[in-house]
Amino acid sequence: MLKSMMAQEARSAPKVLQAQAQRWQREANTIRSLAADRPTVVLLGRGSSGNVCSFASYLFALQSGRQPIEFRPWLTTQDLPTADWQDAVVYAFSYSGQSTDIAASAEWLRARGALVVAVTEADARVDGADAHLLKPAHQVIHLGCGTELAVPATKSVISQIFVAAALAGYDIVEAAQETAACLLQIDADGVAAQLATFLAGARTVTWLARGPSCGGALDAALKLQESVGVPAFGFSTAEYLHGPIAAASPADRVVIFSGADEPMASKQAVTAALLARAVPFICLGSNQQPEAQLPLPFPQARWARTALLAYIAQLACATLAERSGINPDVHPALHKVTQTH
Repeated sequence: MLKSMMAQEARSAPKVLQAQAQRWQREANTIRSLAADRPTVVLLGRGSSGNVCSFASYLFALQSGRQPIEFRPWLTTQDLPTADWQDAVVYAFSYSGQSTDIAASAEWLRARGALVVAVTEADARVDGADAHLLKPAHQVIHLGCGTELAVPATKSVISQIFVAAALAGYDIVEAAQETAACLLQIDADGVAAQLATFLAGARTVTWLARGPSCGGALDAALKLQESVGVPAFGFSTAEYLHGPIAAASPADRVVIFSGADEPMASKQAVTAALLARAVPFICLGSNQQPEAQLPLPFPQARWARTALLAYIAQLACATLAERSGINPDVHPALHKVTQTH
């Protein structure tokens, strides 16, 4: 049994989904009504929240046909030409609500006419002046996932994935129940422990996915960096073939996540290239796919499968850390809240 806070917090994600999905859906529907006349979607986030923004960018585009803007906070530090953002709704993701540059960007966009929505666990009654993101927010969706103490974000990531889907216009209630059941089954089957065994001793680890699950691949890489200190990367399977694969060797490990029901040509191209280079790889996919080396139960909604990748990576990293004698909850160079400007 894993003892770290990281593992315990990750394992609480199914209960959070079961308890909060209906409220998230209601609140997201209300906000979507308020933003109905604002066709430009702006996504704000850093770290794990930024990876959720990458996931969300696919969902908003799939629903509207318009690619959202993943806003770069650095821009607000520059002397930019005057621009009107009255056609924009800003979804700012921050578990703590204390990310200073995200709050500053939200304030900058609000001052130029944007509607700002904060997605956060922050509560002004508890966090007071530290809840910077609440100040520029017109509307707030409270995650309700509870306290998260470990530096690597876990249950808050999965919560944000579902809130993002609801804001994009997806029905998340049934998907949340199905996903919670899948997460519990994945844990019972020991999938994360098997993956941790595969990752042990790797020089580097690359996580590959397609579509919305690219956000999950990015966050899986971040979790490995934060918890175990192993250099890790996240790419789409297509992007990986455009150059990064040249650096792969037998000392590395590659994890391929397929959230699709059908075979993908890009995945087949990657596996052929990895075999040619003798790079160890493992495929995570549906238990209905014969090529899945770690078969998984899938929820019906394809977008919700990204939560499975996030969950497996979280527990695999916690497992690998504890097996290596590393405390994944803390890191001498990291803090739970990162102040950047």
